[in-house]
Amino acid sequence: VRAGEKLSVLSTEASISQPMLTDGSAFYQLQDEMLAAFECTIVDLPRHMLVQHPHLVNTLQAAVVVSEFTLAGARDMIRLLSWLKANAPAAKIITVVNRVGAHSTPEISVKDFESAIECSVDYQLPFDGKTTSQSAKLGKSTAETSKSGKLGALLDGIATDVLSTVFEDTTIGAGSAKKKGGFLSFLDKKPKAPTDKKEAKDSTEPKSKAA
Repeated sequence: VRAGEKLSVLSTEASISQPMLTDGSAFYQLQDEMLAAFECTIVDLPRHMLVQHPHLVNTLQAAVVVSEFTLAGARDMIRLLSWLKANAPAAKIITVVNRVGAHSTPEISVKDFESAIECSVDYQLPFDGKTTSQSAKLGKSTAETSKSGKLGALLDGIATDVLSTVFEDTTIGAGSAKKKGGFLSFLDKKPKAPTDKKEAKDSTEPKSKAA
C-alpha cells in the first residue's frame, strides 16, 4: 500500500486458527526484491523469527530494541542485545523503553535497568493512552497525531536516528529529538554521488539498506 509520496507499507496478519509456518528462503527473496525497489526498508520482525531465520538480519544497518521498565523486559533486552551482537555485529543498536509512566511505581528503576543491560537507554517513550487511542480511531500513526507532543517528537527522533545510518548528512545524537526536518523528509534524499573511480565502482554493487 502506498501510504504517501515517500512511504509504502507491506503488511499482513497471521491467522490465529493455524500455526505460523514460515519459509526463510521466501523472506530472503522478498527482502532482496524490496532492497532493489526502495532506498531504505524498515522491517518489524517478530522475535521468534530471529532464531528461525537469522540470515534475515545479517545485513541490518540499524536495529531498534523496545522494552519496558520491568524485570521481564530487562531480561528480554539482555537476550536480544546479545543475540544481535552475535548475528548482526555491524548494526547500530537503538534501545527504547515504552510506556514510561504507565505505572506509578515501575518494577525496576532506570539506573538498575541500564546496569542490567550494560548500556544506556537511548529513548524513553512516555505512556500516552489518549493519543494512542485517538490514533487508532483515526487510523493514523501516533507520530502523526502527536506531532506537537513529546511522544511524537521522540518517535520522530528514533526514526531520524535509524535513517542516519543510511543518509550520511543526517546529524543526530542518541536520545535527542533534534533533527533536520521530519523523518519522512529523509526518504526524499539520495546517497552522495561517488567522488572517485573506486567509489563509482563500489556504487554499482548491491548494497543492503534494511533497517
